[in-house]
Amino acid sequence: MDTTDGPAPLEERARPDVRDAILRASLELGTELGEDGLTMRAIAGRLGVSVTALYHHYDGKPAILRALRFWGADLLAAHLEPAHLLTDPVDRLCAESVRYVGFARDNPWLYRLLFQEEELDWNSFTDQERTRLMAPNARTARCFHEAVAEGRFRPDVDVMTAPFLMWAANHGLATLILGGRISETHPAFPVRSQDEFVHSFVTSFMRGFQK
Repeated sequence: MDTTDGPAPLEERARPDVRDAILRASLELGTELGEDGLTMRAIAGRLGVSVTALYHHYDGKPAILRALRFWGADLLAAHLEPAHLLTDPVDRLCAESVRYVGFARDNPWLYRLLFQEEELDWNSFTDQERTRLMAPNARTARCFHEAVAEGRFRPDVDVMTAPFLMWAANHGLATLILGGRISETHPAFPVRSQDEFVHSFVTSFMRGFQK
């Protein structure tokens, strides 16, 4: 690869940039070819470096997939962030749900890697890693706390369990959409608009917490 007028070769960049470049290339390949097409050789070819160069930063494909899951979790958290700029806690929860499903629709391979592949071993995580992965859930829990405190939700709503109920609902909807079972073109049960269906689903689900 000619890098005369471009960025420095992978081996010469700062370590954080190297790892970021590897993960970006891995995400591109996974999205285009699926996990079978995500190989160390393919990643090296996409970056224009030797396979050996990749092993300076990751032990192999499993290590890259693990890092990609953390990176993907950060991307999801960033995608949900605008929802939490809203003042009303119920509005925040509704917007978060819509954006969550939107993330799955826009990033189907990454979403499947995050939530439909074999779960990572939580016992292998550091405290910092657990906090990082659970940050969106903690923020959702705060919204439920506020909604109950402000009388927007019933006082008997379990604010510790509710975020997981919301995730389960959103995940189920996202999975159905990715599987083609909720679509404007479904041969048996077409919906008028996928976007309208998502908003209607979220609104109906939130009513279950209200008085």
